[in-house]
Amino acid sequence: MSPLRWLSVCCFVVCGWCAGDSFHQQAQAHLEALHKTLDLLETLHQEISFRRSDLNLLCRKLIQDGQLPPETVSLQTLEPFPSLTLEERTRFSECFSGLGRLEAEQECRRLELYQAQFQAALQEGEAAARTQSMLSHKLGLAAGLAAAILLG
Repeated sequence: MSPLRWLSVCCFVVCGWCAGDSFHQQAQAHLEALHKTLDLLETLHQEISFRRSDLNLLCRKLIQDGQLPPETVSLQTLEPFPSLTLEERTRFSECFSGLGRLEAEQECRRLELYQAQFQAALQEGEAAARTQSMLSHKLGLAAGLAAAILLG
């Protein structure tokens, strides 16, 4: 086998590994977005239930604390994290767009419902991440080897 073929085989293997690593990083970003969402919901729940904070003041406080991006106008118009799934982004938008329309007790119950839904999604995501943690790298490596064999 010529050195050029060996080089191409190595390139396919490395590309396969990188593809698997990319999939793994996307899964980690998804879990991180779920954690951030849950932290934000917990903070909102505490502020509303104990302090009964004004939402505009709370939004400014969360921006100062670094929990929200500086360009955030209000909690009701907050954009969902991009690495959430479509269903989770829809749920996120529903949750935050409905803030401020109910009494504090009802708002807290509503936030608890969304917290439970996002917690369930996080548990599912963590379970999937555990089973796929090294599988994505191995599958990418195998795909690279298969491509190298077929094309080599």
